[in-house]
Amino acid sequence: MIKKLLFVASVSLSLNTFAQTTPFSLYYSFANTSSVTGVVDPTPTPTAVGVTSGSFTAVGLGANPTTTNVFAFQGFDNSTSPNPAKYFELVLTPTGSYIVSLTNMSFYMGRSNTGAQTWCVRTNKDNYTTNAVGSTSLISPSSTGSIIAVNSNNEFNWGTIPTNSATASSAWRNNCQVTFASNCLNQTTPFNIRFYAYNAASTATTGSFRIDSVVVNGSATFSLGVGINKVSHDLNAKIHLYPNPASNGVANIKITDVAATKVQLINALGSVISTQIVGKENDLQLDLTTLPVGTYFVRVETLQGVKTEKLIISK
Repeated sequence: MIKKLLFVASVSLSLNTFAQTTPFSLYYSFANTSSVTGVVDPTPTPTAVGVTSGSFTAVGLGANPTTTNVFAFQGFDNSTSPNPAKYFELVLTPTGSYIVSLTNMSFYMGRSNTGAQTWCVRTNKDNYTTNAVGSTSLISPSSTGSIIAVNSNNEFNWGTIPTNSATASSAWRNNCQVTFASNCLNQTTPFNIRFYAYNAASTATTGSFRIDSVVVNGSATFSLGVGINKVSHDLNAKIHLYPNPASNGVANIKITDVAATKVQLINALGSVISTQIVGKENDLQLDLTTLPVGTYFVRVETLQGVKTEKLIISK
């Protein structure tokens, strides 16, 4: 028996036969933070193709921010190295079959007079053992010197206050930048980015450390077939798509010696325009009557792997 699949619009996305890379820039403004919003930034997260952006979270620190519109918390130690239980964290997750690369990040930093004077950025890609490469650039107001430096271990250090600055508060901020290591390239699993702050100017933990205007830059690559068919079965011989080109509004899928579980139709831009869950049918028929002429991809998932084949719709 031939099972006819009527494709219904879908918003899901799929991915190495076809590849398309889209750069992204994720901006975190902390516009909705206040002294009562808790340890998770309530500001809506930025959106981008191929990656799901999490909210900033404060771990092991105070119960609420110390001020508004920035991510500021008390509780960082005056130790000379990071406390692995105290940090700010951001999680970015590749979506669907996207491959995501992180290239660099920038943020503004501030502190109270007794807050943390040293900080670094690490990721889960090496189990938080190595500091991301850091650099700084001075922002207005103008000054005779920078108050933030980066040492050979890629630690950011709060230095001497410029002569025309009254306090060591966040009125004097540098634009801090980090460049992510090669282990943050071409990833399909989540990125956990952590900001560790330490070396507080007081043994008390009442001083605050704050960041704002965080921008994370990278790219997401959609590629049909990532991670598929890692078994030895020859699916090319077991799944046949015909007629191709299809000119009469239908296309057939003949399957032998393998059980299909899902069929997706994907357009030339990489968007999945339809998804259909199937049973153990050996013969499937695709209804193409509502689709415009063009190039598509048919992706058939089976218990033994996945086959993706180009389909041309003509009239």
